[in-house]
Order: sequence, then structure tokens, then C-alpha cells
Amino acid sequence: MKKIKEIKEDEETSLFEEIKFKSQAAMEYLMTYGWAILIIALALGVLYSLGIMNPKNFIPRSPPGSCFVFRPNGPGTTDFISLQGTCGYLPMYVASFNGVNGYIDCGTGSTLPLGNSPRTLCGWARLNAVPTCWQWIVSYGTPSTYNASFIGFGTSFINFGGYINDLMWFVNLQNYVNKWVFICGTYNGSVAKLYVNSDLKKQGSFSWNTIQYRCRIGRQVNDLAEFLNGSIANVQIYNTALTPQEIQYLYQQGLGGAPIRLGSLVGWWPLNGDAKDYSGNNLHGTIYGGVTFVQNYNPP
Repeated sequence: MKKIKEIKEDEETSLFEEIKFKSQAAMEYLMTYGWAILIIALALGVLYSLGIMNPKNFIPRSPPGSCFVFRPNGPGTTDFISLQGTCGYLPMYVASFNGVNGYIDCGTGSTLPLGNSPRTLCGWARLNAVPTCWQWIVSYGTPSTYNASFIGFGTSFINFGGYINDLMWFVNLQNYVNKWVFICGTYNGSVAKLYVNSDLKKQGSFSWNTIQYRCRIGRQVNDLAEFLNGSIANVQIYNTALTPQEIQYLYQQGLGGAPIRLGSLVGWWPLNGDAKDYSGNNLHGTIYGGVTFVQNYNPP
């Protein structure tokens, strides 16, 4: 019995020494390489914050024109329309606006929802700085009587409306600088709603009389020197009020998301390397001033 006890004590001592040795080795490893591990972790964190290590940057990106709406009976028709091509991937490019003179003119567009009719305006934007003036993602209508429709930014708010009647969600825009934000405005003929990143922020009852006139991306419909300073992608206009669930779906699809309710889609500008309208309604844009298409962008 004494011998067995001594063997057990020897085994316990050996196990304790082994654990002690391994602990000392682990501490020595941490003391030797701990700072290197910490520096590497911090470097990876910085690279991720700059977008270099963002996993989405390694997802395949679709070239210009890879996804489009096909209208076999021509612009403005809704029979047998379909979405064709390769859709759903991040775009290869986004449009960058210099904030000085860059914008896209998409013409007058007879298919755009006018008068007091229902509509939805959506688009992604990334500000380079807090605006010092109104900076619209997309707007259309006439400035002479303020009968326009738009979504965009003010100096301290995000809004949707038509100048006289609009919804303003007051917010610290510094929190949105250098970050992609998805803005949608819906109107069912009496109630307007403003969504930011698919969350309902403001709503109100009013009416307006949008008149057929110019349509612009990155600038107001008037001729004031108020241009968006930042990037824009995936602008969509519908002649119906999309539901909250549909707004959330578009948001989840991201910068390369395809439109829904194709029969109600009247304008779609992915801005993936060009200013063409891929809704099939031929509201193609003409570029003015400082607008470039950037390939090395950081997706949301």
C-alpha cells in the first residue's frame, strides 16, 4: 500500500510539474510575441475600418449593363416585362460627384409620376462632408413653382418631398459622412413617408402638384450652385408607394440590388459605370461637370 501511495504521489508531482512547465512556456510565448500579436490585431482593425479588409470587397462585382429590365413592347409598356442579365452582385463602379459642378441630367421623362399621383424615390448615397447647402440624390419637376419631387440632404437633415411640402428628419449628419446611407420616400396620394436605411423616420399628410420638367441626379432641379459632394448608386423611381417590407428588401439587397415591382418601375439608374436608365424607359442621363465612376469604393 505504501508503494502504491508513493507511485500516486510521484504521478501527481509529475503532472503538476508538467502543468507548471506548460504555463511558464505559455507566459514566455506571450511575453515574447504578445506585442506582435497586438500590433497585428490593431493593423487588421485599421485595414478593416478603411475597407481594405472588408469581406464584401472580395465578392465578384458586376460590369456595367449586366442587369436590365426588358420591355418587349417598348418604353412605358408593362406587358411581359422581365428582369434579365446577371443581377444582385455589387456593382463594379459607383458614381462620384465633386460637389462643385457635377450632376446628371435625365431629361423630362413623361413616365415619371406627376401631379398628386403615388410615387417612390430611392437611392444610395455617401457624403464626403456635412452639406453646407441642399444636396439631392435625385429630383425632378419644376423649380419655378416649387412643384418638384426629391430625396436628399439639407445642412442638418435628410428629407423627401417637393419644396413647399416635404418631410425633414433632423439628425447629426456627421454620423453619415463617409458612410453609405439608403434613403427612400414613398407617397400614396395623401401620406408621405421617409425611410432611412429602411427605418421609417418621418411621415405626414400633404399633397403637391409635380410638373413634368427636368430630372437630375446629384443636383436640384433649379439652377442654383447646389451639388452633391459624395457618391451615389442605384437610384430607382416607381409610380407607386412601396410597402415597408419592400423598402426593407431593397435595403437588404444593397448597392447592387435589382428593382422590384417592375410594372411600376419608371426609372432605374444603377450608375455602375454609366448614366443609362436600365428600367427600359430610356430616361438615359447626360453627365455634366465633375462626375466620375469609381471602382475602388468601400461597400456598406
